[in-house]
Amino acid sequence: MENLPVGLHQYTPDGWSVDLNGHMRDILGEGHLAVSGLPYNVLGDPINRHNGLNALFEEVIRRRVPIKKEILLKYTEVQNGSITRIKPAYYEATAFPVIGQQNDLAYLFLILSEITEKKLAELSLEKSERLLNNIVENLPIGYIQFDNFGFIRRVNQTQRLFFGNVGDSQEEAYNMINDPFAKLFELDQLFMQVLQHGKMVRMEKKLDFSLDKEWTKNEREVYLDLTMFPVYDPVDKDQIVVALVNDITDKKRQEIENAKSQEFMLQTGEIGKIGGWEIDVPSYKVRWSPQTYRIHELPPYTQMSMEKMGTFYGDDERIRMETVIMECCHTGKSFDEQLTLVTARNNAIKIRMIGRPEFKNGRIVRIHGVIQDITEQFQIRDQLSRNTELMSLFFDTIDMGYAVLGQDGKVSFLNKKAEEIIDHNSVVGNNIFEVFPWLVGSTFHAKVMECIEHRRPVSFFNYLPKTNKWYEFLLASMQDGSISIFTRNITSSRQMQKELRKANEQLLSLNKYLVNQNKQLEDFAHITSHNLRAPIANLKALMQIYNNTESESERELYINMQHDVILNIDETLNDLIEVVQIRKDLNLERERLSFQERLQRIKEILTVDIETSGIKLTADFEDSPEIEYPKIYLDSILQNLLTNAIKYRASDRPPTVHFRSWKVEGA
Repeated sequence: MENLPVGLHQYTPDGWSVDLNGHMRDILGEGHLAVSGLPYNVLGDPINRHNGLNALFEEVIRRRVPIKKEILLKYTEVQNGSITRIKPAYYEATAFPVIGQQNDLAYLFLILSEITEKKLAELSLEKSERLLNNIVENLPIGYIQFDNFGFIRRVNQTQRLFFGNVGDSQEEAYNMINDPFAKLFELDQLFMQVLQHGKMVRMEKKLDFSLDKEWTKNEREVYLDLTMFPVYDPVDKDQIVVALVNDITDKKRQEIENAKSQEFMLQTGEIGKIGGWEIDVPSYKVRWSPQTYRIHELPPYTQMSMEKMGTFYGDDERIRMETVIMECCHTGKSFDEQLTLVTARNNAIKIRMIGRPEFKNGRIVRIHGVIQDITEQFQIRDQLSRNTELMSLFFDTIDMGYAVLGQDGKVSFLNKKAEEIIDHNSVVGNNIFEVFPWLVGSTFHAKVMECIEHRRPVSFFNYLPKTNKWYEFLLASMQDGSISIFTRNITSSRQMQKELRKANEQLLSLNKYLVNQNKQLEDFAHITSHNLRAPIANLKALMQIYNNTESESERELYINMQHDVILNIDETLNDLIEVVQIRKDLNLERERLSFQERLQRIKEILTVDIETSGIKLTADFEDSPEIEYPKIYLDSILQNLLTNAIKYRASDRPPTVHFRSWKVEGA
């Protein structure tokens, strides 16, 4: 048992501790009853109802077979400078029975093997998966994932809206290979080409959804920018196909109407891929989404760090990137930077990096954001003139509101999305703050003035009471002094964030309650071990003296002293039972106590120790004779003080202890 690399604990069939090895002692800690050699029943320990050990043993006893499960056994304190953090300790618990010769249950055994690092790694992976899922779900283009048989695995919200909110059951039933509509437009052949050859295919596809009444409510002719590429699923060990679907119907119709702008629209109509990233604080551990690796032209899941991130930038760009990241980590200042990046294949590209802090309990725990390849946008911007018609054609294709506002507040341009948001026909050519006077003095008004004055990008969220909606805004200054305004309705996402914060607050409150309960259990164990040890030791000493005394009068005296000690033990046990019965109260009941009376009781309990040690005991409680306090705690304090004085007395002089009470100002 002692040489096992795991903790091993032996119990009786009804749960009483029999023996445990050294590794199990280290796991349980010195304060545990089983480690101290005191009676301990694993089935009666209330902590085990929460961590799952009770349920594990009950199942073993019922089924009489070994059972294994992962449990959160306890929390440990980790010191980081002046900060103490609570770290969970996960264990793989295996319980098994030993059957006797009469087919009865002879013993129960428990094996504990720590798996904290493995469990935390799994949780970290889940966190990265949630980040990736969030990016996929909020992509501005449609995302569809197929298995290798052609069945749909996943559809993001953009694509669901495009299909007309088709139900989950319909999604699961759809098959790309067998669907007549897919065969009609050769989508099945495209799927098989990607699956068999393992190469990405991108094309524009014209589809008439009025011919498909089963899978979509989108009854119109559309043009799609369709990208299909294979992905190897490392979990299921099979090949899947991902389709990125971008509705370019409006753009194609504009290209037909204006052939001269066709080449330009083909260059500027593609929406750049967006990758996600995050940095933990203060470890500065870096995580990237797969799309971020693709932007850097790196294999997915390559080990990444702050130092390695800097190698993709020149000296000036690296310093600028590291400066805004560190400023965000220390001050919580968000940033939106445009930088030049050199990929792993030595391709220089322009990227936009946006970062925001995440707070927990008032402290920054991580920063996260997005990175976007804007190389094409930069190339297009260098070539673009200030032609109003071309600008109109471009901005009408994006799925967000866009407006151009002069320094005098006059609106010179609105795209179709902005017209839908504003729902006002007399805005273009007029001062927006005159058309909507309730905007004067609002956050929107202040941010517009800030962007015009400082000539730098400003991003913010704003609630508009008149419409009862939340909007996200990005303001950018242009060369002629006017500003571009991008906006989108984020009312639904804000409501979801509010509900998530509420759930987190409830979880935090529950965690604080559990921590307090654990503290009470530790206090109870401490009081029990100290308040019973001394009187029992005195009782054993009196028994020994009684057995060694032949005088009947002395034997009768010691019998009476044993009776007093037993009465004191009984009173202590009653007090402890009273504490156990207080289940949900966070504080023990207080009562008015006399210091003199409680000290006299302790002296009676420790009669033998006091006489054998020769300690001189004096007290002065005149200044403050009484106190309102839990009786079991006060007795424990007085007993600990006296027993420690006896135990650690000097050997060269008679020991002396003086008890005194007084009131402290403000207490």
